[in-house]
Amino acid sequence: MTQPSTTDVVRRLLDRGYEQAARTTLTAIASSTSEGPIAQRLLELDVEAQRLLSVGQRLTPDNPVLRALLADLDPVLRQNTRRLALASEDLQAAGIRASATLVREIALPGLNDQQLAAFDIRWNQPDPEAVNALVSYTTSAGYRDELSQYSPRVQEIIRNQAVRSITEGWNPLRAANEIRRMTQDLPAAQAATFMRTVQLTSYRDASVIHQVANADILTSQIRIAALDDRTCMACVALHGTRLPIGERIDDHHNGRCTSIAEVRGRPREVRSGEDWFSARTEDQQREQLGDAAWLAWKEGKLNLRDLAVRYDDRVFGQMIREGSLSGALGDAAAEYYRRARDLRSQPRS
Repeated sequence: MTQPSTTDVVRRLLDRGYEQAARTTLTAIASSTSEGPIAQRLLELDVEAQRLLSVGQRLTPDNPVLRALLADLDPVLRQNTRRLALASEDLQAAGIRASATLVREIALPGLNDQQLAAFDIRWNQPDPEAVNALVSYTTSAGYRDELSQYSPRVQEIIRNQAVRSITEGWNPLRAANEIRRMTQDLPAAQAATFMRTVQLTSYRDASVIHQVANADILTSQIRIAALDDRTCMACVALHGTRLPIGERIDDHHNGRCTSIAEVRGRPREVRSGEDWFSARTEDQQREQLGDAAWLAWKEGKLNLRDLAVRYDDRVFGQMIREGSLSGALGDAAAEYYRRARDLRSQPRS
């Protein structure tokens, strides 16, 4: 039987915790914009779009029907904010609980306490209350500020869509359809990203505490990414990096990276992210990296690690995101963007 990978083990347990804590909240948020008064306002917007089309006019941001939709959307989004706050507390706790199981299971797979004792190894479990006290995103000022922006941010994106429809010359039906899609999908999508990040970052923070509690038997940790088509190039580049015990694995929003803690006398070998990427087909590489960056990488002008950019988030502290080719190469990137346009015009072999 094939053994599950580290990322499979982590994903299975974390996904279960996320599903249990987030499903009801996400269902309620999705329903709040597809039923009730918002659904009625969206129908009215459809009728207004038909009227505007018949008289040759555009849908503008100050249209009274659109303004009525946004006015009714505000209290709905504020209620969703309260739902989001409650669910985030549960997800933070779920991430903390998962760390208690996963850090040990990944470091010492399949070994119980008796088997560890035979190797003169003891695994320490830190006090759960102490862990809860140290992982405290849902009580931070940054967290409260982020939640306070949930409703205004969604409304601003929808309002900007109306502006875009004018500047790009959309007819009112197309504009109304896009506003409908955003109104129904965006609140749940933004909530899901935030809740998932709370859970995953809480898991990584709590993992640090479990590692430190066992620093006498651990030597280092290896960063592990979920290597697939969805993995950003920053995470690909950092996959396989060795870090000291007790250093958090920083990631981006929705990031799925974790680590394997190495036990003294039991070294682990992990293929680097760059080796994994180099073994992919050219089409897969171009799709994941982008044509311009792919050209620069193939010619040795771009190191994949140049795309791993650190930044500070007001809720989660230091995070990592995928940077741009311009950020990595400066003015030299322009030539690669030009060549990429030429490359895309050619049929792929």
